[in-house]
Amino acid sequence: MTKLTKKAIRSSFMELLKTKSLDKVTVKDIVESCEINRNTFYYYYSDIYELLEDVFQAETDKVMKEEEPCTTFYEEYLRCATLILGYKEAVIHIYNSKSRDVLENYIETISRYLVRQFVEKAAQGYTMTEENLQYICDFYSFSIIGTTLHWIHEGMPPYRVNLIKRCADSFEVTIENMVRLYSTYKD
Repeated sequence: MTKLTKKAIRSSFMELLKTKSLDKVTVKDIVESCEINRNTFYYYYSDIYELLEDVFQAETDKVMKEEEPCTTFYEEYLRCATLILGYKEAVIHIYNSKSRDVLENYIETISRYLVRQFVEKAAQGYTMTEENLQYICDFYSFSIIGTTLHWIHEGMPPYRVNLIKRCADSFEVTIENMVRLYSTYKD
């Protein structure tokens, strides 16, 4: 029952964030939306900011617990972006709040996780230092993080709908060359 209640609270919260800014969502709104009492909310969360952190932690756990990643970088990137794409208005409200760092940390964690999986896969059969492997991971992660945050900053306009596809295509057409280059690169 605990998991279902927390899931209902998180879901109601994210739905409310589609129409209200973070500072306008109240505990009363959440408890009315998911039909629980205030004590139940406070049993799980001390405030809305703790709930916000739990939303992103739960999503991070979900993404990282997937036993079999998708076969292509694009498919996995799309899977990892489910929360952001499904709750665009909520993401914009969070981005424009004083809790922006929670969103930024989530994007960074997920991006690094995603990229690391596929860089390691591309580097199989090559000899490479951890430093060079990490450089490649950082290079692609920072690109995804920066591009995503810029898109959110712009209000997630529809003309950037193919953002994930473009980032994935860029990764897929360059990763082999990067790995080959840095497998021979000596500091």
